[in-house]
Amino acid sequence: MFVDLPVGYCDTGAAELGWSMDLGPQRPLAARRLDLRPFRADLHLLGASHQLVVWLGGSAGPLCLETVACLPGRTVPLPRAAGRDLGGWRYTFASVVRSHSRQEFYRRVARLESRSVFGLAGRYPGLPGAVTAIAVLPWHSGLRWTTWHTYPQNQQIATTLSSLRPV
Repeated sequence: MFVDLPVGYCDTGAAELGWSMDLGPQRPLAARRLDLRPFRADLHLLGASHQLVVWLGGSAGPLCLETVACLPGRTVPLPRAAGRDLGGWRYTFASVVRSHSRQEFYRRVARLESRSVFGLAGRYPGLPGAVTAIAVLPWHSGLRWTTWHTYPQNQQIATTLSSLRPV
């Protein structure tokens, strides 16, 4: 599902992205809930990027709360790889930031915008090519998601790949 976000793009860059598993829920600009039994995934697009909250069954609290966003002092620098055990589940995270030629950057953004993403994606007004997208799929008795954060001012795309699987 693609949405036009209600706030203009802020001049940030991939180098400012941070990661957290401990930040509480943030107020989203756009949200979508996916029922992927036994999981429920709440996808949030933030003014600063994304947050994904994964619930297992009827649990009282979230199993996983991943935030990737430009929130200085509230996140750690975006790691290339990380992992954590979460009560019988293994969470893994990987990220890469790539610079592209102007033509390649806009080709990749067009591909993101034309996909039928099983998740949530949003365009920031005021700057063509400014997109944040989350795609979520069941995977090996667990869950897997990929995110894309585009930065048109320097033709960079930050991509993350996360998963939850039984230990």
